[in-house]
Amino acid sequence: MALLVVTTVAAQNGKDARIKEIRTAYSKAKNKIEQNGKGGKSPKDMRVVLNHLEDEDIPLYTEMSVDYYFDEFSDDGVSIKQPYFIVENWTCHGHLRYREILLNPKDQKVMFCFIKAETDGGFVVETRYYYDTNEKCIEAKHSTDNNWTSNGSELEAARYYLKIFNMATYNGYFSPLEADSTERSATPKDQRIAQIRSIYAQAKDKIAKNAKAEMPNDLHITIHDLGDDTPPRTTEIKMYFDDACYFISGHTSSMSFDGYSEYLFEGEYLIFSYTRGREEGNEYEWRYYFDEGGYCIETKSNSEDTDDGFYDKRAAKDFQAIFKALTSERQD
Repeated sequence: MALLVVTTVAAQNGKDARIKEIRTAYSKAKNKIEQNGKGGKSPKDMRVVLNHLEDEDIPLYTEMSVDYYFDEFSDDGVSIKQPYFIVENWTCHGHLRYREILLNPKDQKVMFCFIKAETDGGFVVETRYYYDTNEKCIEAKHSTDNNWTSNGSELEAARYYLKIFNMATYNGYFSPLEADSTERSATPKDQRIAQIRSIYAQAKDKIAKNAKAEMPNDLHITIHDLGDDTPPRTTEIKMYFDDACYFISGHTSSMSFDGYSEYLFEGEYLIFSYTRGREEGNEYEWRYYFDEGGYCIETKSNSEDTDDGFYDKRAAKDFQAIFKALTSERQD
């Protein structure tokens, strides 16, 4: 009996110490976020904003933003980003959700999750989950018995958002690139290029209308990074979609570099890409036109360094993977 009491007391003391450790880490993370981008230092954060009309007949409209805060260091010239805090704001048809995820920046294991959800009728639920170093929940606090989450569901949400972060920042993630189709298109090259230019014009028109729409369909990602030994860098990615993603643009800029890219899709297939890079006073452009099988049929560039659009197809595939993850696999 004495041994049981001693063991129980030790376990409680261990839990209390862990919760105190988590609260200290939470306070430090919040202070770090408050100082992010201040004091002459470059901000290190990423924001994902998704606007999505779920159903035109009802309609159900989703607005979501996810903010990531991370540390960054270089390992043998490779940039490593380690998120320590994630914040989600989500709304759909009057329902609201706010989520915080505290991570151990060294191994990205979840330390703490807070979620506040409110229905369109005003019913509010708040939940806090505390985890040990192996992500085992050691404490759960609920504001009501009618709870909609579990410590497992919050771990799944954390892993999902970490996957998005790693995909968007190329933080050790690259989507597989399938081989081009073995069947070549029978469409004459001039006719195919004319088709692509027409589809491009239609896409630009849809984007202009989307910007004015009361319920737009678009996905924006903004990343601020670097800045310690290199100039601060900002990357902006914009994706536009209806039934599928039809256009993606990317812009990366710093004091020493400016790059812009466009990717045009027909269904899921890349049919045109444009890339412009400006560095040290030199500007280069690449345009690649693709047939229905994914083969490059035309290259227009002022640079001798061309690759038949391979790296553009690589980038387009990665962007599409992010889009699919956020619109098809996202946590509801």
